Amino acid sequence: MSTPITAQSLIRGIDRILIHTQDVERVFGRFRHAFGLPVVWPIADCGLLVSGGLYAGNMTIEIGRFAGLNLPGTCFYGLGFAPWQPTWETVNGLVSRKVLHAPPVTLCYEEPIAIRSTLTFLRNLLDGQPNTPFWFGRPGGGNTRIGRALSTLSTWMVGTEAGSKTFSMLLGSSLVFMCDNQSNRHQERLAELRANWRSARQNGPYGITGIAGVDIEVSTNIAGWRRLLDRPDLNTNSFHTFSIGPPLRFYPGGSNKLLGIEFSCADLESTAHQLLEKRSLVPTAGRRITLSPGRMDGLTIGFSQSPTAKLDEY
Repeated sequence: MSTPITAQSLIRGIDRILIHTQDVERVFGRFRHAFGLPVVWPIADCGLLVSGGLYAGNMTIEIGRFAGLNLPGTCFYGLGFAPWQPTWETVNGLVSRKVLHAPPVTLCYEEPIAIRSTLTFLRNLLDGQPNTPFWFGRPGGGNTRIGRALSTLSTWMVGTEAGSKTFSMLLGSSLVFMCDNQSNRHQERLAELRANWRSARQNGPYGITGIAGVDIEVSTNIAGWRRLLDRPDLNTNSFHTFSIGPPLRFYPGGSNKLLGIEFSCADLESTAHQLLEKRSLVPTAGRRITLSPGRMDGLTIGFSQSPTAKLDEY
């Protein structure tokens, strides 16, 4: 069940999903070549995070590794939302919704593409959330002197080698964050990729047209999602659409975690045939196929038929 977006919505859409892995180069290369996804930014190091970004038609897939965060294997680690407003207006919106949040921290990539993104981590949405001692809500949150001072301190920390390792020790096994992208060059690169994507209409060996959905398992944290999304009717069998990008799809389960993503493709039958030849499919009911997790480092990745209407772009 979904409802129309209200004028007061805090979130414009899904900006990115973050895959955490210790072998960034290999997993980045696998996604790039297996699915034919163009590069938003090549693998780069900002101190706290080494990552590269790939364009999937209506959001970014970021593949990276936090300094000092020794999570084994490869996993869907983070979900980043694009806000309607700049960071401090967004923080005020979080306060009004009683969504606990950490002081914003700004990450800067200087080369090869200058990227400046301010991340505001959110609490009570997924299991394994960060262990930061500073969680703001009501009272204590918003655009305050203390909040800005702690934001400045956090940004300074992640800009140093020792500070980034200390900061990463506060991270858990998952992240949900607001992502305020402030780089003109980054936006120009996205606009270029978007134009090329539209002209191609389908991309890569499987005719990918975009992301059909980001899937989340929910057990105990539905109240936090209701406040964040302005959806008092949200339940564990809901989906939520945004003004841009793919929807969030919620499923009941025994934990609160990111389940996977689903690509939309131009010709599902052709895609299924290619994957069957590679013995890369697992049995799936209905008009959906799923890659064998063993083929993609344990990640759950599905495919579905693209609708006749074009997917929203971001």
